[in-house]
Amino acid sequence: MEYRLKAYYRETEKPNALRRMGKLPGVMYNKSLNRKVYVDLAEFDKVFRQAGIHHVITLELPDGGLVPSLVRQVNLDKRRRRPEHVDFYVLSDEPVEMYIPLRFVGEAPGVREGGVLQEVHRDILVRVSPRSIPEYIEVDISGLYIGDSLHAEDLKLPEGVRLAMDPKETIVAVVPPEDVEKLAAEAEAAPAEPEVIRKGKKEEE
Repeated sequence: MEYRLKAYYRETEKPNALRRMGKLPGVMYNKSLNRKVYVDLAEFDKVFRQAGIHHVITLELPDGGLVPSLVRQVNLDKRRRRPEHVDFYVLSDEPVEMYIPLRFVGEAPGVREGGVLQEVHRDILVRVSPRSIPEYIEVDISGLYIGDSLHAEDLKLPEGVRLAMDPKETIVAVVPPEDVEKLAAEAEAAPAEPEVIRKGKKEEE
């Protein structure tokens, strides 16, 4: 699915003035680009709820340009929990590190035996060309019995996609009921995705 969002160059407009008009100040950047922009807050909220950090958002610029990007950071107003600033990372031909969602398929025999399926990660960090970004990566769990697990290195990655996280990281496991709390605690301690949402207003440009 394609996600698009109208973006406008920011020249003399002040961030706070834009916010009062229902706009969201931001920046689009990469190694060779750094340009101030703004988007409609309501439209951003709608698109970001669907695309999140996992999918490319194409910015539609006033000059007709189409800029493929990923949301790298959203700063929130601490009191109102409303976006105050957004960073769009502009994709180029260079590979990019990003999180791809996982889709678990099949039925684990261990669950039929009374075990509990524990999804430790629901996305994985990969390095991939912008032209080869998959919508998701399938994880076949049909061979998992109680005590079995799959690690990042066990996943079948599409062509052009390379793992960019610890290959020994547990992705999914079938555990006895008594082990669920222990594994859940480990999952909570592990960094499942980058810190995208931050509280507090971004420093004014």
